[in-house]
Amino acid sequence: MYAITLVGVSGLLVVLLFRYVLEPAFFSPLANIPNANLWSTISSRWIEKRRANNAETRTIFTLHQKHGPIVRLGPKEISVNSQDGLRQIYYGGFDKHHWYEDLFINYGLRNMVTMLDRSPHSVQKRHVSNLYSKSYLHGSDDLRLIADDLMLNNFLPAINSAACNNRSVDMFDLLQALGMDFITAYLFGSANGSRFLQDVKYRRHWFDLYAVFYRFSPQERANGEIEQWCMSMCKAAEDQMQSEKSSAGSKPVVYSKLYNGLQTNGADPEQLSRMAGSEALDHIIAGHETSAITVTYLMYEMSQRPALQSKLREELITLSSPLRYPTGGSGTADGLPAAKDIDALPLLHAILQETLRLHAAASGPQPRVTPNVPGGITIEGYGRIPGGIRVSSNAYATHRNPEVFPEPEVWSPERWLTTDVGKLEQMNRCFFAFSAGGRMCVGSNFAMKVMKLVTAAVYTNYTTALTNDTTHQDMEHVDSFISRPIGNKLVLSLQRV
Repeated sequence: MYAITLVGVSGLLVVLLFRYVLEPAFFSPLANIPNANLWSTISSRWIEKRRANNAETRTIFTLHQKHGPIVRLGPKEISVNSQDGLRQIYYGGFDKHHWYEDLFINYGLRNMVTMLDRSPHSVQKRHVSNLYSKSYLHGSDDLRLIADDLMLNNFLPAINSAACNNRSVDMFDLLQALGMDFITAYLFGSANGSRFLQDVKYRRHWFDLYAVFYRFSPQERANGEIEQWCMSMCKAAEDQMQSEKSSAGSKPVVYSKLYNGLQTNGADPEQLSRMAGSEALDHIIAGHETSAITVTYLMYEMSQRPALQSKLREELITLSSPLRYPTGGSGTADGLPAAKDIDALPLLHAILQETLRLHAAASGPQPRVTPNVPGGITIEGYGRIPGGIRVSSNAYATHRNPEVFPEPEVWSPERWLTTDVGKLEQMNRCFFAFSAGGRMCVGSNFAMKVMKLVTAAVYTNYTTALTNDTTHQDMEHVDSFISRPIGNKLVLSLQRV
């Protein structure tokens, strides 16, 4: 009896040894892919630990520097850092990994970010994609009303007061407030959106809440203050949509299209509000933070380069209606230049594009899942890769490929002004700041428009310089999916020109 038991236990151990050690290490289709380390063939615990400790992105970058364009991070996980891999995974339409579902669901309901399969995402995207197209944004009267109000009545007066009174400004704080006011006004209407530029006390409170909010699971943050705050704007937008009276300011452009589009699902009014609210809250979170991070790093780089500030200003004043702001008194600015004219400025575009490259706000891995096809797929020459494998690229590594971006750690807007069409096309193919393919950021054109407008407004009228209140160490990136400055601030001095 003892011998039979011993044989049985031994047999079980052999099976387990083969299943969890020998098979993934030597017989898996992934076995020939360079391994991150000795343990990556049999366990994902090491990479999960680095994710938890905010060390994942730079760890993966270092591994690609050592092993090349493809690295095995775990028994069923690989990372890819190449132009061909980017095209195959993201333009090829691989479905999203459940990681998104674990983090970005709002009100217990999916939104475009958390829809793992392509089909439902495509349906949802059709409700709003036109509203974020470049042509629509350039011609939108609602967005012009929003921009005029926020820039001329709120943002520029705030920084002008600081400049005229020799006060330094925490631009990261101010840019987050501006980003929030822009996206909520475009979503819900200017009368229903946030007023963070005006309400300093609540915005500081909200940012404190948000610092905890994004670390919580969807279950932990359900029905918390941020979800309630967003729902109050949803309800205000619905009231405006149902009212026969015209409202001063802009309409709830995005929310009305979302709400009406989702009505075809047959949901009751309360469920409909939550469905539209889940999508709206995702736009808010993505829209306010990433744009603020990008312009913060743009100003950080520009503040170290007075000559480039002067060169940009020379370009900005060539606009047919330069964005000059009055020096004082009761005068008002004449209005904002046409969005398409600002968008066409080459140096401004190059400065923003280079900031998005070196300081990508969403720099972490964007995981997808390999498709189930007979015989598996081939990535970077490694074949028979089965379905269900977690595969990702990240902007941090992609944007530091020296074959595409020489001297990748140098912030050099001039690289985007090249007359070499082939080189420019190659850089654009490897540009991953907004992801890529059919699942890329739906609001990328909106973000570019706002960021260019803000940059133009500041550097037409002011010079910026670093102060002793912000160190270069403060401006190191947090190693996480969203890469904020470690110091959570950028304190600048401004002077009128």
